[in-house]
Amino acid sequence: MKKFLWILVLGISIILLDSCAKPTVVSVVLPGDDELNCEQLENAVAESQKIKREAEYAKEGTGGNVTRLLLFWPAWAQTLHNADVAIMAANDRIYHLFNIMKKKKCGGVDKIEAQITNTATSINNITGQLKELKEMYKSGDLTEEEYKKAKKKILD
Repeated sequence: MKKFLWILVLGISIILLDSCAKPTVVSVVLPGDDELNCEQLENAVAESQKIKREAEYAKEGTGGNVTRLLLFWPAWAQTLHNADVAIMAANDRIYHLFNIMKKKKCGGVDKIEAQITNTATSINNITGQLKELKEMYKSGDLTEEEYKKAKKKILD
């Protein structure tokens, strides 16, 4: 009976971890980027911005995230990590395309540059996650061991 329970718990844990949100992670540099014309570069920037917005949405207090947090916090932490990776990749792609647009003297470069400089860094995202985690620990929602594991995962 103990073995069956252990297998059941392990199986449920695997299912919950696998249910983490997995936003699209864009490749920063694609072959042929340098051959794109200005309009194609603008479209590629818009596509990367869309992927970034989707990843930011995955970090919000959606029903799935609340469920992950309440039932299995490592899945919630993994969802936040996956979204951060996708956001950083999208930001890097936008910056890469921006540099190509500058070299080609495309219009609309100023608008993209303003977006790049106004973008919150991943450090702010990590800081926010750590603050949220600390609040959960202080309120008693997490044990010390759970807090340490989640903190390590965020920092890694």
